Amino acid sequence: MANHKIKIDADKCIGCQICYKACFVDVIRWNEDNKKPVVAYPKDCMHCMMCVALCPKDCVTIDIDFKGERMYQNFDQYR
Repeated sequence: MANHKIKIDADKCIGCQICYKACFVDVIRWNEDNKKPVVAYPKDCMHCMMCVALCPKDCVTIDIDFKGERMYQNFDQYR
């Protein structure tokens, strides 16, 4: 099982919600109490990196756990 590390630097975050809106798989959720994004479901991350690319303050970082990823494609047909 993948163990992605998604970090949001709350000190640099301006609360623009861009990372939250960019996350189409609901990994990043919005905390209405402190008006900041939170990482709710890191294992569901598709590592599209849209949250990282669109953050205007470079608050979001993702360390992808490639060892935990499963490869579903079989390359035997190319032998």
